[in-house]
Amino acid sequence: MWKIGLLFIALFGVLVPRVSAQDKELMADYQSQLQSIFEEVYNAPTDNQRYHANEAALQLFTEALGEENSFRWQWDFGTRVSVLTSADKKFRIITWPVVNDEGEFECFGFVQALNEKTDQYDVYTLNDKSNEIVNRQEATLAPNNWFGAVYQELITTQHDGKNYYTLLGWNGVDNLTQRKIIEPVFFKSGGSQPQFGQNLFRKDRNLRRVVLEYTNTAMVNLRYEEQTVRKVEHIRAKRTGRSSGPAYSRQSGRRGRKGKGRNRRSRVVETAARTSSAVRERVSSGPTEKVTDKKMRMIIFDEVEPQVAGMEGLFQYYVPSGTELAYVFVDGKWELRQGAQGRVTDKKLNKDFDKPIKKEAPNYQVIRD
Repeated sequence: MWKIGLLFIALFGVLVPRVSAQDKELMADYQSQLQSIFEEVYNAPTDNQRYHANEAALQLFTEALGEENSFRWQWDFGTRVSVLTSADKKFRIITWPVVNDEGEFECFGFVQALNEKTDQYDVYTLNDKSNEIVNRQEATLAPNNWFGAVYQELITTQHDGKNYYTLLGWNGVDNLTQRKIIEPVFFKSGGSQPQFGQNLFRKDRNLRRVVLEYTNTAMVNLRYEEQTVRKVEHIRAKRTGRSSGPAYSRQSGRRGRKGKGRNRRSRVVETAARTSSAVRERVSSGPTEKVTDKKMRMIIFDEVEPQVAGMEGLFQYYVPSGTELAYVFVDGKWELRQGAQGRVTDKKLNKDFDKPIKKEAPNYQVIRD
């Protein structure tokens, strides 16, 4: 019997690596095929070719993400496709853009999210409807009605034992404008379907995402980093002498008429004077401010505004105002702070993503007789 057990263990030890190797080989094959297709998505010379390649990418990616161990595979398409995974492994989001000959961007992607009931990862296709969404900063959106973006960062924050997810994204839009987006995403309890847009912004109950749209020639910073927040509290000294002094004076004044209270009145006034002097001394010599430095994670971004008054809502005229703002995560909410100042480092302000090649004149040859 023990020989059978040893044989089973030996066979199991041989079979497990072989299965794992098969999975890796399968996913590597998907990776290679998709890499080739995305080259077409970005570099094909016509709209028809690019979108045809994109359809092939969507179909193949859907098939690949349906594989049992696909969530464990580390997809790597360089800067062509964004692949972000939450810190708790709850979900992964994959996004990329396609641009047409008019310079208009359309975003595509998938969400692969854990279904706690089945203990499997469900796959959702994202459909970019950003040009059709009117109340874009207030709407809660499903995958089939998505405010398209290429996401550059997935932030996981915690409060009261619960995880909160916030995406930072970009959309090239068209030849006039581009966008930066702060997009909270959440999942209903036990479910796997993502909901885009959540009221995580303190003091603004209707705000569910932040959309910064501005001229296509400007550069707007949006990033998540650790900063030191300084809190300054003004301390007021307790002036006990002032509150007790007048009461003693009134009492000594009434007794002074009988003659016995005069010396006591002198002593009281003298005591009050000493107390007042001590209070003044404490105020002048003691600290009047309490300064506390605390490291906090925050989203820092440039405020944008129209270059010229009267251009409100015409985003092709919006540029950075020169003021940096920050959202700090406090007690389960993003709290807006004025006058933020980002760190100056040698890192680029934004992560690079390859923009598809600019489309020039139509790619055909004129034949003359």
